[in-house]
Amino acid sequence: MTGSLTTTQPPEVNAGKPVTAQRFKDLLAHLPTAVTVLTTCESDGGGAAGMTASAVCSLSLDPPLILACADNHSRTLARIRTTGAFAVNVLREEQAHLAKRFADSSVSQADRFAGTTHRLIDRLPVLDEALAWLTCDVEETFPGGDHTILTARVRQLGHRGGHPLIWHNRAFRILA
Repeated sequence: MTGSLTTTQPPEVNAGKPVTAQRFKDLLAHLPTAVTVLTTCESDGGGAAGMTASAVCSLSLDPPLILACADNHSRTLARIRTTGAFAVNVLREEQAHLAKRFADSSVSQADRFAGTTHRLIDRLPVLDEALAWLTCDVEETFPGGDHTILTARVRQLGHRGGHPLIWHNRAFRILA
């Protein structure tokens, strides 16, 4: 068959059962997503903060807007609320160690950046080895349950060649 893909469908599991937090998480684990690190800092370049985020997507082309979600208890979200700006760093397939470090709430903000070179663009930390990056100004925030939804206007962007790190089924993956 040209132009179509056919597969045998396995039977649906748990169809019609109540939506529980665990069933919801289990289902969403099948949605592959790029792994990013959101970063911000004070206007003088001090006090860098960063967190791993997988809920980042484009929102609008005109104007260029993105949407990102951050846990309500995140130290980085608190800093983003103060500064009103953040950078999105799209991680490369070999940067799972950075994703883990920036996701670990027991690691201090200073230790998250230790050994990770970065430069300031628009007064925001951009990881030197990121596959791609955007600098953004927060437009609006919205409550989203245990997360906060950020909409942000893109100021600058850049990218290099390579492949993204993917999060799928509770594990880091790479594109084949």
